[in-house]
Amino acid sequence: MSTKPAREAASAWPEAASASPAAVGEPDWTSFSVVIPTYQRRDVACEAVRALGRVDYPGAIELIVVVDGSTDGTPDALAAITCPFPCRIVVQQNAGASAARNRGAAEAANDVILFLDDDMMCDPNLLREHARRYSSGADAVIGETPIDPASPAGFLADSVARWTACSAVQSPLSPFDIFTGQLSVRRSVFEQVGGFDPVFTSGSAFGSEDADFGARLLAEHDVHHAALALSFQRYVVGPREYRNRAERAVAAHLQFIRKYPQLARDLFERKGVGRPMVRWIYRPLSRIPFVPKAIAGLAVRAAEVGLGTRLRSNRALARFFSGACSLAYWTELRRSGWFPFSNKVLVLCYHAIRDEDDPLLGRFSVQPKRFEQQLDALADRGFTFITPAQLIAFLESSAPLPRRPVLLTFDDGYAELIDLARGVLRPRAIEGIAFIVTGTDSNEWDQAYGARPVDLMTREQLRELGALGIEVASHSRTHGEMQLMDEAELEAEAAGSIGDLVRDGLPRPRFFAYPYGATNRASRSAVGRAGFLAAFGLKQSRLQHSNDRFDLPRVIVLASDKGGKFRAKTAAPRLFNLFVRARRNLGLMFG
Repeated sequence: MSTKPAREAASAWPEAASASPAAVGEPDWTSFSVVIPTYQRRDVACEAVRALGRVDYPGAIELIVVVDGSTDGTPDALAAITCPFPCRIVVQQNAGASAARNRGAAEAANDVILFLDDDMMCDPNLLREHARRYSSGADAVIGETPIDPASPAGFLADSVARWTACSAVQSPLSPFDIFTGQLSVRRSVFEQVGGFDPVFTSGSAFGSEDADFGARLLAEHDVHHAALALSFQRYVVGPREYRNRAERAVAAHLQFIRKYPQLARDLFERKGVGRPMVRWIYRPLSRIPFVPKAIAGLAVRAAEVGLGTRLRSNRALARFFSGACSLAYWTELRRSGWFPFSNKVLVLCYHAIRDEDDPLLGRFSVQPKRFEQQLDALADRGFTFITPAQLIAFLESSAPLPRRPVLLTFDDGYAELIDLARGVLRPRAIEGIAFIVTGTDSNEWDQAYGARPVDLMTREQLRELGALGIEVASHSRTHGEMQLMDEAELEAEAAGSIGDLVRDGLPRPRFFAYPYGATNRASRSAVGRAGFLAAFGLKQSRLQHSNDRFDLPRVIVLASDKGGKFRAKTAAPRLFNLFVRARRNLGLMFG
């Protein structure tokens, strides 16, 4: 990462002595803006530009090279190259490959943007092959990226070559087939999709920005695979950078599966989670302090030495280095709270988060300071806060979850929840579910028992709540005891609550929570018919995939759940509940 101030500049490339083919290009040929982001790879980036200058294409071409904070003289070296088409060098402060690609796309003027990595040596027919696909109606095109024979000899390039050879693109395409090393997309489509997400290639993260872009691209657009569109990868990554990328991939993968939880299983299967080596070697070793780091350090040193000798292509050295990098990945995943995966979820049920003097409401009101302490305690104990989307993916397809997953839910929709979301949950990147009583603007159900009136959130506040990451769901229309209702009343409570929220401009709710946690077969059937994906009661246990989808358990958090009691309840909720019930029964027996 460069620490020098940003240098925002656009430099003119020396014009070629001969006329550009674009000047006499046929009007039927697609025009291309080629964007190459580069960082600290002066020599290979220059070779990539020279190779691009040799393409055989009669249509209009422009080249935009975004120098992403390089300090190795890349801009001056590029400026010395003569190119047969208009070219610009854009220099910016280091912001990561995604931001550099977005910057290049913003500068583009032609119909199609072709993104190339700075180590891609173009085949002369590359643009023709992409253009043929656009004449067939493609919105985007991916090609093939075999290893360049001129890559430095050694097991790293050999390994990438073998992986590329055995990773044939399948039909239909998946997001994991989209590779920004060689990807073209209509400029209008790129703008619709929203560009690349910089979070995947900045800070501690590396990678998955192409799969993220691919997920959004494939959702609505026609992407073609051009098998004859070739760019040869000049693989110059060294052992130390390769190892660092393996560790940094974890942060990117966790960002990706938070965004696309339905793809989590596919991602980890591609990483080999089901292989015996992961289960019997990497998993136990990842638990041992210092050992994975020591192995990785030894592997890097051995690789750096070996690549300078006749052992540069030694398969034993390659296997040792590859294994050490895999161990580094799974160890970092464990450190991040995600390995091994869990098949149970702790779902917590909160009501009010405020200081409350009312004796009826006070039992269900957790003080704000204590609530924050509970969040911190859960994080310190290794819990990972998951999203509603991750829960849906788990219920529908057994998607992997972190080692100790927890989901927050809030019943009733009290007005203070919006401030809690702004000031406490959002800064911690915690999402959750708010179950709203849709047919009233205050706690009428509690007032019937003598409680003081308390305001519920307005529809404007509910819309903001959704934007803050708290999904708005239904807690019925009136907070009545649904197990006592007839079919028409159940229909009004379940389907009617959906109508209330949708009519007020809120998203259709996916979840339902039964008032008082009370449910029976008729109420569950009514909720299912209304179209909810899942519903919660208050069985005090962890949620499992095998649970009834319309009677999912939650663990209620009360004002009295302090310190050790909160820890015990969240550590073993079923056992804790059995203990509480046994103590209550003994108290009744012995007075």
